[in-house]
Amino acid sequence: MDKQWIGCAQDNFRVGRPAGFKPDIIVLHSADGSLADASMRYNKPGALQSMHYAIGNNGEIHQYVQEADTAFHAGLVVNPSAGFIKQRPNTNPNFFSIGIALEEPVIGSPKATQWAACSKLIREIADRWRITVDADHVLSHSAIRASVNCPGSSIDIANLVAAALPDPAVNSVAGKQVGLLSRANLRSRPSVSAPVVQVMEANSKVEIVSFTVGDVVSGNGFWYQDKDGCFFWAGATDRPNPRLLVTPSEGEASTDTMVLSNQSTAVAASLAINRSRFRLPAGQFFTEKPKKDLIVLHFTAGSSAKSAFDTWIGDAQHVAAAYLIDVDGTVYEVFDPTQWAYHLGVKGFNGRLDQRSIAIEIANVGPLRPAADNLDVLNWWPPRRGQTQPFGSKYCDKTQTAKYMHTSYRGEQYFATFPEQQVQAIRLLLNDLCARFSIPKTLPPKAKQFERDLDFFQGYSGIASHVNFRSDKWDIGPAFDWEALGIANAHGA
Repeated sequence: MDKQWIGCAQDNFRVGRPAGFKPDIIVLHSADGSLADASMRYNKPGALQSMHYAIGNNGEIHQYVQEADTAFHAGLVVNPSAGFIKQRPNTNPNFFSIGIALEEPVIGSPKATQWAACSKLIREIADRWRITVDADHVLSHSAIRASVNCPGSSIDIANLVAAALPDPAVNSVAGKQVGLLSRANLRSRPSVSAPVVQVMEANSKVEIVSFTVGDVVSGNGFWYQDKDGCFFWAGATDRPNPRLLVTPSEGEASTDTMVLSNQSTAVAASLAINRSRFRLPAGQFFTEKPKKDLIVLHFTAGSSAKSAFDTWIGDAQHVAAAYLIDVDGTVYEVFDPTQWAYHLGVKGFNGRLDQRSIAIEIANVGPLRPAADNLDVLNWWPPRRGQTQPFGSKYCDKTQTAKYMHTSYRGEQYFATFPEQQVQAIRLLLNDLCARFSIPKTLPPKAKQFERDLDFFQGYSGIASHVNFRSDKWDIGPAFDWEALGIANAHGA
């Protein structure tokens, strides 16, 4: 479904959810006015109020909080009638719910477009989080807080639940084939945490029997199911939106936001970019708009996107990257990529290399070393608490081979790998930036890909890494799945 990201004030929601909690119920509210009123309310600092979504009378959907985060919409419990709430008497319902507000109609009952949008959104959320669509799991706010009449008598939740039926198109794709744009993991469930059954090669064709909604990767939650009952992410294919497979005529014009306008190229998945959560204020980057012909990949040497962003806030040297990609594949735009900030740390060029390049910072801890007291454990660079010796923080056991690569590079022997959802987000972002800025979608020659050579790279156009400009860096190095980018001249370590 099409949704417009609005965001909300930072103190009006909580990043993430408390340990052990996930969305288990959907709560319906009145928006207490128009969509514009709701947006103003949720973006007012100190309001301590927010929703995940609001739906307008015309069916327009606004999103204020990511589903994985905690919105402040149903925290006060007063004489609840909902059994799900009664079973958890000492738990804040915000921890395990998703809130949807409905714009109030000017006259009469909700319009059909709003009703249809709400039922589809409920179905989508329920599929994504494995929520049963029934009266026990789709609730009115009044069922939690009896002191309010919310969303009001005009909202017939029973009929709304009945309308949130499974998509009839799901099984109509049986027997059709999709092409893989890159290598893709075949999993036992539609989730990036499910075991990998097989790695499927790029450019291969796969026959499918159905599709479903699973974990969202780079804004796309569709997963295909093959003949053996296993699942793979639709965003890795030439049909990232399964509904294109049931379109009567392939020649018809498409209004699908997941399809590139140039149909002569492979269809690309949509790229969801969060432009509000990690946004540098004006004055912390340069507003000039030089020509861009280079993209440089970095890693944070930290465990999250936030750890990198926190070092940029207030930095007087204007050091930052235009984009951050978190471990879960979420893409954050830090400032407009037409502008620039220092990110290479190369002397003697007066910032020319920084100006012509777009920097992408990827959340990854980087080099690993065996723990001094246990060689079966790999640590990353922060020292153990109370000590000063680096590489004292545990990252993984050596038995967890999917989390690291053992290879010799610039004096280090172990490097943290990049999760599949993160690699796919990088692929989509590179596709987008190369198309927007007419940057060649190419990597350095094999002999240069992991080497520093300023003479070569000051005249190079395309996609490069920090290691190509600094001999004291490892980012993003050999542990990245370069071939998954779908670039013709990609080379592994």
